[in-house]
Amino acid sequence: MSTINWTRLIIAGLVATILCFFSDGFLHEQLTKTDWEAVYRGLHAPLPTEEHGIALAYFLLFEIGRGFVAMILYVLMRPIFRPGPKTAILAAVVAWFAFSFTGPAQFIPLGFYSHALWMKVGAWQLMTSMISTIAGAAIYKERS
Repeated sequence: MSTINWTRLIIAGLVATILCFFSDGFLHEQLTKTDWEAVYRGLHAPLPTEEHGIALAYFLLFEIGRGFVAMILYVLMRPIFRPGPKTAILAAVVAWFAFSFTGPAQFIPLGFYSHALWMKVGAWQLMTSMISTIAGAAIYKERS
């Protein structure tokens, strides 16, 4: 029986986190910027005028959760589903469902998210969750 290689798990989790963090930055700053502006207008709230380190820290915390949960799931699923991209995708979908799909859905009735924004962000994060988890899975190797 193999044991968890914690060093590789941490490295793989960091790789997945970094990929998620930068892809989400691109998503929210470039691809869905007008959607976010519409949400702010709908809430009669001022648009953020500058980046704040504390905001980035919150976003990073979210991505750490998304990246590491996906990698932990992958490591735990390997003995059952075998190592490889299919298992990584399955782990990514489970983590995506918990973090990126169901979490924001609770904010739709409150007006903090539109259905269109939810679908765009969800689709993007599904794709990037799978890519980042496959990248992390390529790094992870168990100890024998």
